[in-house]
Amino acid sequence: MPLLQTRELDPHTLLGVWLLDEAPDALRSLLPAHINPDESLQLAHPRRQREWLASRALAYLLLQRFTNEPLPLLRDATGKPVFASAPFQLSITHSPRMAAVILSEKYDVGIDLELVSAKALRVADKFLTDQEKAFTADDEQQTCLYWSAKETLYKMYSQKRLIFKENLLVEPSQSPENNLLQGHVITDNFSKLYQIHHEVLHNHVLTYSVDR
Repeated sequence: MPLLQTRELDPHTLLGVWLLDEAPDALRSLLPAHINPDESLQLAHPRRQREWLASRALAYLLLQRFTNEPLPLLRDATGKPVFASAPFQLSITHSPRMAAVILSEKYDVGIDLELVSAKALRVADKFLTDQEKAFTADDEQQTCLYWSAKETLYKMYSQKRLIFKENLLVEPSQSPENNLLQGHVITDNFSKLYQIHHEVLHNHVLTYSVDR
């Protein structure tokens, strides 16, 4: 099992990262016995089935640190993953090469993975403000970082109808820690600041936030 890492972010919150090397059948065997993934897999593109299976296997692996109850992993009305009838907060992300999950028994959480590539630069005008473009300075990795940070903010807010360039703003943090960004979600009736942690793993930018 190519589990890259699990990490305790605080006594209530865990993060896990999985490097995708297995075949789908091997990943399917790692799911709990009460989970039948067939219906959900039929909705997933064949190229993304490994990602789906690995992220769910990782979610249940982290859940075992808190409970052994056979909780079904579902999606709520906004598409956010949830463990049914349980207080846990959960966020999932995956790419063709990696999957990551953050799980908390107490706090709202969000997580995102982005492969570092030129794609972010090509669409930067669609999601970066002029100030954010000054921060990223046309750097490929920095532009991917701000893209990923906004994806994490989107998940933290957990509501739809957000415009990345208008409602999700990112800037360097004033904290002395060099792996932090400050994110701001702004809508007509909502305004909140979040700390966004970030790092680079296997040519991917990983961002996550815990709302303490």
